[in-house]
Amino acid sequence: CHRQFAKYTCPGCNTPYCSLTCFRSDSHSQCSEPFYKNELETGIRAEPSKTAEERSTMLGLLRRFEEENADEGFNVEDDDDNSDLARRLSFIDLDNASPDALWSALTPKERERFVKALNDPSSELAQQLLSSDELHKQISEPWWARVDLVPEEEAVKRSNVDHQPRISFSIPEALLKPVPNRPLLAYNISAISIVYAFVVRHLGLSSMSEILADEDFEVAYQIFARSLPFLIDRKSTVVFQTLDAVITDLASRFASNIITSDLFSVLLQDSSEMMTPKKVTQISTKPTSELDLSSHPHQLPLLFLSDIYNFFSTGLERHRVPQSRKHLTHKLVFYAAHVVTMPSPLLRAVAHELEDKGKAYRADAESRKQLDETLTANSGRPSQSNNRIEDLSNPVPREKAITVTTI
Repeated sequence: CHRQFAKYTCPGCNTPYCSLTCFRSDSHSQCSEPFYKNELETGIRAEPSKTAEERSTMLGLLRRFEEENADEGFNVEDDDDNSDLARRLSFIDLDNASPDALWSALTPKERERFVKALNDPSSELAQQLLSSDELHKQISEPWWARVDLVPEEEAVKRSNVDHQPRISFSIPEALLKPVPNRPLLAYNISAISIVYAFVVRHLGLSSMSEILADEDFEVAYQIFARSLPFLIDRKSTVVFQTLDAVITDLASRFASNIITSDLFSVLLQDSSEMMTPKKVTQISTKPTSELDLSSHPHQLPLLFLSDIYNFFSTGLERHRVPQSRKHLTHKLVFYAAHVVTMPSPLLRAVAHELEDKGKAYRADAESRKQLDETLTANSGRPSQSNNRIEDLSNPVPREKAITVTTI
């Protein structure tokens, strides 16, 4: 592109390039298209045990892809019998077909359009594929995205509630007593909520209680382990002092091609919603002398902490989580106690800060997108601006994370 210093070299043609956008450019398609084809094949080979339902979903997506192509006057002259994609796939055993067989079922122009859709998730075709009914049936709406939460007593009775988490731990009274010079853990809790939102959205769930497959459980555990070492490490004493410190730390633990500024703005908004105190709560009718966490104004952060608590408790019981991580449940109860004792105005201020930061990321991403479109229109070549969250967050040195007494 000749606009930035080349930091990488293409392994195929040895051409220097500066970014993923540069690698994906049309002028470099002779290398990028085979690369993405190989990635697709690797993914398919890595999951040979697809269920019939999953393969049916894939067939539906491919059919929708063919229909969209037909609507735009797509030319299928490379197909000898001029049959549609569904007809071509009907002659293939999807349960046992190789990646090469599936790829060869597409015409050259279909392959080109499919690769372009993969390269540009914001394109019209990609959005049409992502908005398919098949995907919507498999992806649940996160529980915090619903305006009104079902009361806990009612959630137990109703089986059609989309796995709304329940507060399943109790907090020892000793943890609720005032402690002089107790560190402020609001930003640590914010970091946990951001990663929690990513896990739930990444797996397309309503809550973590929906995780059934061992593979999904392992994915969720590894995300927590990689992203939140201060939670996983029993002896960690790290306390974040600012939201920028949280963002900088999380950005360093995710691959730049996974967390874009657009997605991070969504995660910040999710975190803001889960950290917001409720102005009105429904008081439980159960007679008890214990603190009723289900009707506490800070119910939302308690719910996501409880969901993570249940995840690790189940993992420890079923030996999906190493027994050396038994301290995780105790740490989560400790954080829950901090949530309960935190003043509502302080918690609300943190939620507003998360919301404002999310809006700033979204605005910045939109301006970058408009700049890309302008540069592309003027030059006829894809622009090279990045959408990485590292570029958007303020550079906060790791020294901003201070150490305190072990928690």
